Amino acid sequence: MKKEIEELYDEVYEKLADYHQLSQNYMSNLTSIPKNEREEETEKLERIEFALQAAKDILENMMTPGTKMTIMHQKGSIQIDLNE
Repeated sequence: MKKEIEELYDEVYEKLADYHQLSQNYMSNLTSIPKNEREEETEKLERIEFALQAAKDILENMMTPGTKMTIMHQKGSIQIDLNE
């Protein structure tokens, strides 16, 4: 079972990295569209970026009961409190 869990962890982590790269590619492509015509798409991509960063940070950092994690991002931060 240990091997399967490790493989799942690696697969999830790789998917997050793939999605992150894809979102960056989309953001680069949006720069060719006038700013007032891409507001909704830009906002969605920023939310995707924030969610992907949070997920990646959670996977990378071991959290034990009674600890807090603050995830920093360009647009703000979130704090996760893990109850005991």
